[in-house]
Amino acid sequence: MMISSSIINEVKDHAIKVLSKQLPDNMTYHSINHTLDVVASAEEIAMKQKISEEDMEVVQIAAWFHDLGYTRGCEQHERNGATMAREFLEKRNYPEERIEKVEGCIMATQMPQNPKNNLERILCDADLMHLADQDYFEKADLLHQEIETTKFCKIPENEWLQMNQEFLDQHCFFTEYAKKNYESAVKENLKKVRDRLKVWKKAKK
Repeated sequence: MMISSSIINEVKDHAIKVLSKQLPDNMTYHSINHTLDVVASAEEIAMKQKISEEDMEVVQIAAWFHDLGYTRGCEQHERNGATMAREFLEKRNYPEERIEKVEGCIMATQMPQNPKNNLERILCDADLMHLADQDYFEKADLLHQEIETTKFCKIPENEWLQMNQEFLDQHCFFTEYAKKNYESAVKENLKKVRDRLKVWKKAKK
């Protein structure tokens, strides 16, 4: 079950407030909905891993803060998110050791992901859980739109599908739970991307 504590409630309220009021309109993928998805996925994976309540709290806090850095710009958003988490938690006298764990989890989500412990692996898998979703293409479209508007570039449909194919083909989850329960869905989405790319190429002949 989800751990309920005063600090988690404070973090949740703060994150929702910041994302709702400070996130740029062109962040169509890295929205509050994405954060809610990541929090839910992180809790799911963490519960199946049967980690301690203290570590569960760390994972939850990191999940809420992991994309808050986008309110300060796309560049180094992980570092900014980690800094925002530290500033918030220090004001509430949160233990330094746990703050460092929260920072580590957030920084591990930087691409290419490089988690160094179980808590970091949990958040990394949660952050990319959309790769296994049935509505993968809807979320991919939001990311496509976000990249084009934030980087001021146009990515043709065929190039975008090719990028998706390469990313899905190379992706691997880190936790045993995600590997067991979600890798097959990622492969299914990879197949769908390949099929769409074939249709596109055939239509252009």
